[in-house]
Amino acid sequence: MSKVDNIMDKFEGALIGGAVGDAFGYPLMALSFAEICQRFEKSGALELAVSRKTGTALFTEATQMALFTADGIIWAYNENVAHENGAVANYVFYSYQLWLYMQTRSIAGSEYEWLFNREQNPNMSSLLKSKGLGKKRRLNDNNLNALFDARNGVFGTLGRKLNNNTDAGAVKRVLPVGLFYGKDSEMAFRIGCDVGAITHSAPNGYLPCGVYAAIVAELLQGNSVDDAVNEAMALLAAYPDNENTYAALQKAVDLANDDDIEPREGLDELGDGVSAVSCLAIAVYSAILHQTNYKFAIALAANHDGDSAACGAITGGILGVWYGLKKLPKEWTKKVQYRNLLETVADVLYDKSEFQEPEDDDE
Repeated sequence: MSKVDNIMDKFEGALIGGAVGDAFGYPLMALSFAEICQRFEKSGALELAVSRKTGTALFTEATQMALFTADGIIWAYNENVAHENGAVANYVFYSYQLWLYMQTRSIAGSEYEWLFNREQNPNMSSLLKSKGLGKKRRLNDNNLNALFDARNGVFGTLGRKLNNNTDAGAVKRVLPVGLFYGKDSEMAFRIGCDVGAITHSAPNGYLPCGVYAAIVAELLQGNSVDDAVNEAMALLAAYPDNENTYAALQKAVDLANDDDIEPREGLDELGDGVSAVSCLAIAVYSAILHQTNYKFAIALAANHDGDSAACGAITGGILGVWYGLKKLPKEWTKKVQYRNLLETVADVLYDKSEFQEPEDDDE
């Protein structure tokens, strides 16, 4: 496999691997771990569930919004502003307004009606044609409310705190940031924070977004999962109010490297899996501990009382980059809903990224 094919495979593996993790956790979201064990296996859910109606594994808002994040980045690229400070978040926000319409048939205000006018918006998203992306699957109220409240283009930023949202509603959707800016981990971190702050403008809501994006970028640069996490934590240390996120990640790393800790025991020490901080910590812990077994990692990340889908999605995204699509378990990846769409968006994102730019030959 050529270097180009290998990086594209990692883009595809990230989006599809994340969607699979999301879909694995979807049926578990409303259940406690005890209830999961009663309904599935004694040790929890171990296999990817498939909808009887569609014959596919259904993903949640996490993957829906990841696709619209990718769409916003591609839009910014087409407008030649993908590397201008703060500009990317504007286009991702517009893309989220389209997602909001698909979910609710409403937008924040009439000032966004131009988004649906082909003459005014020639970049109108093709995602609007995918009816399944409008299905309501465990929607995050904080995402919805923040998007509805964002009138006249005023949304949360690192310097404009509009809410105290710290749940996992933002971190689960920023995977495409890490992919597109994969050659520059620092930029991936910053833009990951920018994109997260659109709806989660408290540090404990957006800093995990930056970390996740930076981990993905580091993996694309060839680092191991452990090293990618450490490099992302080094970037995190430079941001204000990083204490909670940093401490949770350090705990996840320490637990994953402690041979005396049983996997579930370590998981239980990392929080509820609902907050962005604990959700990311669980994903990092699962990915490091089981980086040689994607299935084990997803099952560990999703089997608990908290946000099983978000934790599964982030773990799947991390290991999807690490493995690449070709090395992910085909018996799972072939079942995920909208597999072809996920692969297409990954390929377009790759085509627009700096990985497609010719590199200078070393002489």
